[in-house]
Amino acid sequence: MLRSLALGAAIGGVAVIAIPLVPDLPGLSELTRLAELCARLGNALNASVGPVWLPMSLVALRVGWLAGRALRSRRGRHSAAPVGPELGQLAPLFAVLGLCGTVWGLGTAFDALGDGEFLSRVPSLLAGLGAAMTSTLLGLGLQISTLLVAAFNPVWSQARVESATDDVCFALDGRELGAGAAGLDELVRTLRARQPEALRVEFARGVSEAWRTRIHDTLWRRLDSAIPIREISG
Repeated sequence: MLRSLALGAAIGGVAVIAIPLVPDLPGLSELTRLAELCARLGNALNASVGPVWLPMSLVALRVGWLAGRALRSRRGRHSAAPVGPELGQLAPLFAVLGLCGTVWGLGTAFDALGDGEFLSRVPSLLAGLGAAMTSTLLGLGLQISTLLVAAFNPVWSQARVESATDDVCFALDGRELGAGAAGLDELVRTLRARQPEALRVEFARGVSEAWRTRIHDTLWRRLDSAIPIREISG
């Protein structure tokens, strides 16, 4: 994850710096205008938030990607490893980056006090204080949003129960686990080892009511009751 963030930052920085230096060639005018727009946007963000806006935006992109994966899983379109642990690791980064922006803004404000007459430096002083407060507010807001995403958008693992000739077969996220009582025990062991954030149990047509009751009792009795479990029909 850190490597992808660093690579994205490096590519973006090189593009913004290098494109205006390239001689005018056919087809580069739009890229040049785009680079100038990005440079203006970066200058505006530096003035209002400080240089921490770049790492904040990269971490926010990662959080958005994880939130999208969790949402697809919630709708039954995707099954993957839980995103909660990674979101929990990313959330404190926003507060730390916001604190770094606060220190940067206060440093800018204090530097303004040491140069020239006080009244002439008031705009620089207010700009530094504004950047300090804005970065703190932005960091805390992004951290709270990330924690809310982690709390309310768990990744759903999906178990499927199908009717066989003389028994039922179990699968978890597309992986066959076995049939009968042995398959049910393997499902419980796999879920305990994987520790999913939530579980969706899909019953295919033909699964008897007795097996449904047995599976329901086994999962609710032997798994952590804090894991949300939802039953659906295939």
